[in-house]
Amino acid sequence: MSEKEAKKNGKANHAAPGKGGDTATPAGKASDAAAPAAVEAVSLPKAEYEALKARAAERDAFSDKYVRAHAEFENARKRIEEEKTDYVRYATDGLVMELLPVVDNLELSEKYIKEAKDFKAVQQGLDMIHIQIQKLLKDIGVERIKTVGEKFDPHVHDPLETEETGDADKDDGRVVAELKPGYTLNGRLLRPASVRIIKRK
Repeated sequence: MSEKEAKKNGKANHAAPGKGGDTATPAGKASDAAAPAAVEAVSLPKAEYEALKARAAERDAFSDKYVRAHAEFENARKRIEEEKTDYVRYATDGLVMELLPVVDNLELSEKYIKEAKDFKAVQQGLDMIHIQIQKLLKDIGVERIKTVGEKFDPHVHDPLETEETGDADKDDGRVVAELKPGYTLNGRLLRPASVRIIKRK
């Protein structure tokens, strides 16, 4: 081969890279993509490292306590809800047990009224039942609101009727008749008393 042919072949090989078995990889593409992400190493004094490690352990402990406390709170909440439901469902047990004897006496009275010839005895029996009911109400905190003779109180009296008078001895706004009794439960108003009051002309 002459010197001219050798130079010509060299130029051809140089102008066509990758042919004839030689390969070339473009920089910054396949080689970079295949390389693993670099992990940056940080140097810390041993004391600072131990302090960070202790803080991480403390954080994990607080996190565990929070998870446990939250779980206990949820369990307690569910238990309270269940107890509340049971309380509402069975709270009247005691009242019902005290009311049953009154119901028994009423049923007996009904029987005696149908067969009785002595209505005075029937009246006495009904009076006893009324006393029994009043005692039951008092035991559970129910009290009857005072009306006749009392000064009108808008908080506990409902004035359905008025009675006009020119009598100077009668106070304006004084309750003279009870149309329907009112009651309080442990000091809280259940139902106002319907009353008739004096209205001065």
